[in-house]
Amino acid sequence: MEFLDLVTACHSFVAAAGRTVPGLRDRTLNDDERTIVHENVARVRATLDWIETAVDTGKVDMDDELARMLKGE
Repeated sequence: MEFLDLVTACHSFVAAAGRTVPGLRDRTLNDDERTIVHENVARVRATLDWIETAVDTGKVDMDDELARMLKGE
């Protein structure tokens, strides 16, 4: 069940980004908007690294830094 949930989560993210990013055409984000997007992209990257580690090693614990990042701290 967790495998299917993980695959579905990845698919949903890719599909949502595929629908959303083209809508940015001809739109300039202000500094605050860019900062928010960059912070969220960093959280996504950290989560993807965590997923890959869990899949490859079976270790699902997250370190304190990742936990803080995912909480938005």
